[in-house]
Amino acid sequence: MNNFSTSERRIFSSIASTLVGEPAGDAVVDAALPFIRRLRPLDQVLLRGLLRGIEYGAPVFTGSPHRFTRMSSVKQEAYLRGWAESRIELRRQGIASLKALIMIAYYGREEAWDAVGYDGPWLGRVDVPVLPAPDLRSTDNAPRPSRPRSKRNLEPGGRWLSPGVIAGRDLPKDRVLRAQVCVIGTGAGGAAALARLAERGVDVIAVEAGPYTTAKDFTQRELEMLPLLYREAGLRTTSNKAIAILQGTGVGGSTLHNTGLIYPTPEGIAERWRQEHGFPLDSQTLERYVAEAVGSLRSVPIPLDRINENNDALRRGAEALGWRYRIPLHNRLECLGCGYCMLGCAYNRKSNAALTYLPRAVAAGARILSDAAVTRIDGKAGARRVVCQIKGADGTSTGERVIVEAPVVIIAAGALDSPALLLRSGLGNGRIGRGLRLHPAAMVSGVFPEPIRSWRGLPQSVIVEEFASFFKDGRGGFLILPSASNWPGMTAAVVSGMGAEHRSRMREHPFVASSAVLLHDETEGRVTTTRDGQPVAHYWPNSGDLEELRRGVEAAARVYFAAGARRVYLPYADAPVVRSEAELRGALAEAHAIPHRISLNAVHPQGSCRLGSDSKESTADPHGEVWGEPGVYVADGSLFPTSVGVPPQVTIMALATAVADHVVEAQH
Repeated sequence: MNNFSTSERRIFSSIASTLVGEPAGDAVVDAALPFIRRLRPLDQVLLRGLLRGIEYGAPVFTGSPHRFTRMSSVKQEAYLRGWAESRIELRRQGIASLKALIMIAYYGREEAWDAVGYDGPWLGRVDVPVLPAPDLRSTDNAPRPSRPRSKRNLEPGGRWLSPGVIAGRDLPKDRVLRAQVCVIGTGAGGAAALARLAERGVDVIAVEAGPYTTAKDFTQRELEMLPLLYREAGLRTTSNKAIAILQGTGVGGSTLHNTGLIYPTPEGIAERWRQEHGFPLDSQTLERYVAEAVGSLRSVPIPLDRINENNDALRRGAEALGWRYRIPLHNRLECLGCGYCMLGCAYNRKSNAALTYLPRAVAAGARILSDAAVTRIDGKAGARRVVCQIKGADGTSTGERVIVEAPVVIIAAGALDSPALLLRSGLGNGRIGRGLRLHPAAMVSGVFPEPIRSWRGLPQSVIVEEFASFFKDGRGGFLILPSASNWPGMTAAVVSGMGAEHRSRMREHPFVASSAVLLHDETEGRVTTTRDGQPVAHYWPNSGDLEELRRGVEAAARVYFAAGARRVYLPYADAPVVRSEAELRGALAEAHAIPHRISLNAVHPQGSCRLGSDSKESTADPHGEVWGEPGVYVADGSLFPTSVGVPPQVTIMALATAVADHVVEAQH
């Protein structure tokens, strides 16, 4: 979709004006288009159909002769509320999807910032030195060995392909590359596996669907960074559009935009994996791999004086209630607290995979092909062919492809795309895609008398662990984490209501502290694929998980009241504003946890290719090798047998390194 038609622009603008409670205009339509272009083709078609359905369905649903754009503003809002509160899930789904897109497009623009008290990016007005970082790009000036380590380093014609990152579009058409191992994905799992393999002397190529970006590309603006750093511009969701799923893309994957939290694998979780799934790492071995990951990320304690007001509200409340909380380690260096971690660090002060593992891999001879989306894996054991579709600078396909031939393939594309790749390649057993966990999170907000300015400062530095029962036995419980994406657009997308009600809540933005109830979920969802092979996440929390979320929402609200909040907003659309603990239980009793009436999001999909000792119950064996597919491994959060309960990057890196070690040892 390059553009809307004239009538589609008019309908979209009119809906936007109704939802935000102010005239939107063409600028909001233009701001939304880059996001729409990142949607899947089918979703673009559905969006156009939705606009027409709202416009021309108005007479049917209201009994009025007027189409939506010809109704009064009062009737327009009442009509859209009817969609949002409908018993028909498809109507709720449609308006919820439109609202998320419109709110990001409206409040992501600089023109909307003053009204909500947002002071905007630091770039251009606050002088922060950019720390030096290695340039990973491959260059023709890179030294070539007089005698290549392996003939596999030679392309057809005998040309040496230098270590480093090469954009797929910079290679001649239909190139065939060869290596001993091909790693698919360069996020937490792929980067860790790549570094280990290269440092152990393996000739390895990694392919990455996204681009290679550096600090100079990170502008601290939502409208520019969401399409650059996130799958589907941050609009990826479950199949029913009820849970937003934020996943990264690019060289470095989700580590480019995560908040830098360092959490070791909870021993209760690991022990459950050992007892129930044959997890092969004993406590001492796992501890060694975890320590290596923590060290590789240059992890350090979070200084107490860097805890911002958004985090301190949780700390004050937890202390008043006598609840256990943690100030975790993080992988930042000399962080000055701009607050844009989830939009990429413009100052090279977050030690993500692109600044730690990948430079090590390149120094050891690894080659990384960016802008290369893997469509399938062909070939038999010992002779795999990884087929990549090349993307241009705009992220769309160029029609060209690159094939990587390798006897061993390690898939680390994330818990939605890894199973989708196996499914469209016809590899593995019937367990692929099953067991999906999402760590669904529900947002709770407290309004305080003093300014909070939650978008500024070091995010997620205080974590409430009082209810994390999974630390002990691997089951149940939740964490309460301060929200990290507190800029106006992302905030507006999850704030309930529409029109004047929504606008009023957004004007409270400087005084609001927000947190997420991060659930250790037991629900098992599933990943399937569309006709064109794209992943589809089927997931909605079961009744036990929804009840645990309700407990978490109640706990987060109590924390805010204990910290001095004047009122609290719950994530349920039909819950009233709560002004005291006495009102809290009544409000929760009236709330309905149904799709699109409770705001949920997820940033840690996992478990969809789980490891195990029983091929009937798992996708891969305990060492990550896909059952029935010698030489094909998984090395990302897909391998987790259950939800890990905590921010997963350290566990993913530890497990991926163990998989890489097994690959090396299996070849000898």
